[in-house]
Amino acid sequence: MDKVSIIVPVYNGEAHLRRCTESILAQDYPGLELILVDDGSRDGSYGLMCSIAEKDRRVIAVHKENGGVSSARNRGLAEATGRYVQFADVDDWLPLDATKLLVREMEAGNADLVIGDFYRVVGDNVSRKGSIAGSGILSRQDYADEMMRSPADLYYGVLWNKLYRRDLIERHAVRMDETISYSEDMIFNLDYLLHADRIAVLKAPVYYYEYTKGSLVDQNLNLAATVRMKQSVIGCYSEFFKNTFSPADYQERLPAIYSYLLAVSRDSLSLPFLPGTKKLSSEAGDELVKDSLNGELETAYLESRMLVRYLDTLAKKHRRGRDEMTLLYLLWRLKRPCRVAELCAFPGLEKSNAVLALARLLAAGLVTQETAGGTARYSFHAPELEEELRQAEADFRTVSFEGLSEEELAVYRRCRETVCANIRRRLLAER
Repeated sequence: MDKVSIIVPVYNGEAHLRRCTESILAQDYPGLELILVDDGSRDGSYGLMCSIAEKDRRVIAVHKENGGVSSARNRGLAEATGRYVQFADVDDWLPLDATKLLVREMEAGNADLVIGDFYRVVGDNVSRKGSIAGSGILSRQDYADEMMRSPADLYYGVLWNKLYRRDLIERHAVRMDETISYSEDMIFNLDYLLHADRIAVLKAPVYYYEYTKGSLVDQNLNLAATVRMKQSVIGCYSEFFKNTFSPADYQERLPAIYSYLLAVSRDSLSLPFLPGTKKLSSEAGDELVKDSLNGELETAYLESRMLVRYLDTLAKKHRRGRDEMTLLYLLWRLKRPCRVAELCAFPGLEKSNAVLALARLLAAGLVTQETAGGTARYSFHAPELEEELRQAEADFRTVSFEGLSEEELAVYRRCRETVCANIRRRLLAER
């Protein structure tokens, strides 16, 4: 498994450090190293970093004199040993499967860069962000055209929703520009993109970005001040397009290219009344029942929650509802026509919701319906999703059986088969 180096610059981040690092160390991708770079913090950040590093050998804690976020990231790149590089900010956090999904997309598409959707968090509200509509592989030219549609969008400019190849970074000496304090992320990305031929678009959220004060919008800068701040960036931005397109194509795109100078960020705030905004708890998942369950009931509950967690990622990726993806999984796994009542035996599926979800799946051509004896039965009809469903199930098993030897796993499976046979026999006898 290829190692991923995740770099987190830290400056006075003690209040958020534990949440950020726990979300990274809990990734269901075991091959990672977490590089925490303290940039001369004045609080207890470095001491907490060292404590975290002592407890987990995957963590590297580095201390340096204050030099800014770019110098901290560059120090992290100097420490990195992974094949791939990922970035995070200390006041944000990652979904459980972010790194795994990014690596899979990189390797499946033989890509040089992966860009994913993300969540924008404002207080208790969260909205999903993603500026490219479809998934797949883009050339540098196609990606540049997409970027010109909204050149000041966080989606393109930031580091933390992307996965990079470290060999490209090192071969071409791509580094953060430590002399500027605005759009340094964008400049790094533009420099890297000059050496990237294949860009993979991942339509699944890979990051929780917590909005904080201090953006250009919050500083109430006038247009002239905004332009002056961007003048240090426009040269790099223009140079990227000159090197990406032929002279004729470049001239044709000049109006869109120079719109970057005046572009005000279109990454709108996540507010309760905006479409697509949800409460953070509903997106991150409800609280687990901790004390009221034990034994077999707890096992069944946790297993269903974990499996639905992986199916939920697939649902987001393909813009389908959670119930829709759960029904697709059940139909794929059962491999036969099923009645609604059979499908609703799965925990958490209400009949009314299942009927609506099946109607959407029928309209999308992902399931088929047949009627016999007045009863409708539904069948799986989405071969393009089979491999991803198979992978979601494999991920679930990997997490569930972590730490078990082959012998222990064999014993567990035999015991489970016996338990299921006993229960099935008893239930059938009572019909």
